[in-house]
Amino acid sequence: MIHFAFNVLKEPSEREKRQKQFKKNLRKVLNNQEKKGHLRNIHFISNTEDTDIVFEKIRKDISRQAMDMEDWGKDCPLKWLLFQQVLLKLKDNNVPISSTNALLKIAKHKDIDISEDNEVKQCLQYCHDMGTVVYFDEENLADHVILDPKWLINALRCLVSDKIDNVIEVSDDWETLTDTGQLTDALISLLFKKEPELKFEENKAHLIEVMKRFDIIVNLKKSTALYMPCMIKSCSFSEVQKQFGDENQPFYKTSWLCLEFKFLPPAFFNHIIAWYIKQYQVHVIIDKVNRSKRNALYRQIGIFDLDLSCCEQLVVCEGPNVIALQVWDSRKSNKTYGDLETSLYKFVETLRKHYNLNISYTNAFTCTDGDFTINRKTIKDLTTVDYRCSEHKTIHLVADLINPWTVSKQLL
Repeated sequence: MIHFAFNVLKEPSEREKRQKQFKKNLRKVLNNQEKKGHLRNIHFISNTEDTDIVFEKIRKDISRQAMDMEDWGKDCPLKWLLFQQVLLKLKDNNVPISSTNALLKIAKHKDIDISEDNEVKQCLQYCHDMGTVVYFDEENLADHVILDPKWLINALRCLVSDKIDNVIEVSDDWETLTDTGQLTDALISLLFKKEPELKFEENKAHLIEVMKRFDIIVNLKKSTALYMPCMIKSCSFSEVQKQFGDENQPFYKTSWLCLEFKFLPPAFFNHIIAWYIKQYQVHVIIDKVNRSKRNALYRQIGIFDLDLSCCEQLVVCEGPNVIALQVWDSRKSNKTYGDLETSLYKFVETLRKHYNLNISYTNAFTCTDGDFTINRKTIKDLTTVDYRCSEHKTIHLVADLINPWTVSKQLL
């Protein structure tokens, strides 16, 4: 981290005072957060007074940090480097995306001489891993290579930004997106036209597939409809319950199974909710007053039918550094849901490895009607037969928390 705010401070004592205050504020901001581990060093400099010696010291520090990276020092064929230079020149010449076939032809040029298609794809994958291109050798994605990752980011901004024309903002499609998350093809085209010179509309099909690959956009199970959960307006959990249930027809609810993270990256829940959307049918809620129905998807909340009877629902929620599951059952049965528990653990581990995330979580529980965002009990807390719930000021049985999930033995 490099901080420049010292040009106006001439006195050494004032600079030292400012440095201490900066470190103190930074310590507070990063307190108890795993992302603090990304902080390697802090340099305080003046870009008007410090000499080249100071900047050389920073360069050497960056080099030392770079040498610790996994890809540092890896052998790379010379022809791959030549091919990379061509890709960079294409990007610099305002070619943000190319067909893979066009790049295969370029790679076979005598000055580069990568004759095998598989080696070209390996090189593209290497560039992808280095962050210079976006390429996936997968169905619906392998035909194109994004040469400028910033171009992809700008395309995403067109969809998720609230800086839109008044005509779009008052449209039915925009209301549908913010209310239900459904993203129509017509709305995508309108939003992409905010930046006509970047030619997003011409490459819409590939951009949509890439955004689906990153779980920014997702298809409902057995449907071609596109949804963007991150754009749905917030709705409190109590309001969701009111929409779902009827006070005259109570239903069985399990305890909350919680994955308590020290730090949960904002995009992590997008992957979680997209994974469930692809696996299960999203529950449909009927609004009798407005004579309408909607999918039970909300910002940070999703409700899914576990079977065709629609009698059992899986509720998936996100809170501050926590992911929580609960099952609702209209039959009032006492089933166990260890399979849901296990599959979530496995998927979290898959995400962790795939994105090389250094995150960990603790298994925790919250009582049936408890607030999982603040009132959780870990396995280590549950050493007695019962306990007093501070939220409800009553006694709960520990078995009522644990038994619905048949907790894995290694967690006990």
